[in-house]
Amino acid sequence: MSSFFVGTYPPDGADTPAGHGEGVWRAKIGGDGAMRAKQITAEPAASFVVAHPGAPLLYAVEETEPTGVAVWDVTGVAHLVARVNADGAQGCHIAVAPDGATVYVCHYGTGEVSVIALALDGKPLSATPAQTVSHVGSGPRADRQTGPHAHFATFAPGGRHLLVADLGTDELRRYTVGADGLLYEPGIAATLPPGCGPRHFVVRGDLLYVVCELDHRLRTLRWDHASATADVIADCPTTLAPLRTSDVAYDAHVAIVRREVGDVVLASVRGADVMSVFDVAPEGELTYRAAFDVGYWPRHFAVVGEHVVVGAERGHEVRAYALADVLELAPESESGAVAALPYASVAVPSPACIVAA
Repeated sequence: MSSFFVGTYPPDGADTPAGHGEGVWRAKIGGDGAMRAKQITAEPAASFVVAHPGAPLLYAVEETEPTGVAVWDVTGVAHLVARVNADGAQGCHIAVAPDGATVYVCHYGTGEVSVIALALDGKPLSATPAQTVSHVGSGPRADRQTGPHAHFATFAPGGRHLLVADLGTDELRRYTVGADGLLYEPGIAATLPPGCGPRHFVVRGDLLYVVCELDHRLRTLRWDHASATADVIADCPTTLAPLRTSDVAYDAHVAIVRREVGDVVLASVRGADVMSVFDVAPEGELTYRAAFDVGYWPRHFAVVGEHVVVGAERGHEVRAYALADVLELAPESESGAVAALPYASVAVPSPACIVAA
């Protein structure tokens, strides 16, 4: 049996008034393949959640103004143990350090990153951040890039730096992570093509695979440890599938499945409403294999046990596909083909984030 949590937007979806009963759901995939889900918290716009690596705690960032972070003990009946006013506005991502001593919050609305220090039990040391770092800049897209938009953060290869995908400035921002978890020596690790809008990325060795929401490209960057910078070495379309539910594609999330016989990169694309499958060569080159239908507006997904679990936000459902079916998907029969794979489904209003329990 596989378990996971689902963060949700308000029932009417992203960018609608928060506080209409949304929150976090706990879901399970049973031995019979069926999914069951139950709401365990009620909080405004729980757009991203992350689990502590050693304690039964769940951190939910609330996409509100100001951004809030709720900390839930999910042992038995979930109960709130702390709240943090995380500064900034419209928090859209939260990451926890591997040692469980710090969490980092990205504020889409204001472009800032907040650092929340944690005690040994995983609870915040304060009701306010230990640090908030700001950024300036913009991009050529007047509708999406009038200022910085911190969208995602994770550790760079080697673990010494925190990298932030800034959709508003077309940059990967870089910070040296101190022993105290705070961020020092701000800089730019990579400047990407104007108007591309980097949204999420995944690390594989010294390579970064960056999904760019605004120009619909998946870029491969190579990290240089000496300079703490990364250069684009390849790029390709995020999908060849046609648009089906929107006039514009909105690339969403990217993840890697590591295997002995060759890794696979997965990327979700809203509007086309597919997940693309890329084979990874030993040296890291990506080759597009196929795309399969994943429901209406796949905002986020995660590999949970032996399943790929997708939150179809506007379809108000969570789907689970057998990982084996995804990995064995045949190459597309014709350019732009959309495959159909069997899946289990459960109703969840406006799913925004999937995280393994």
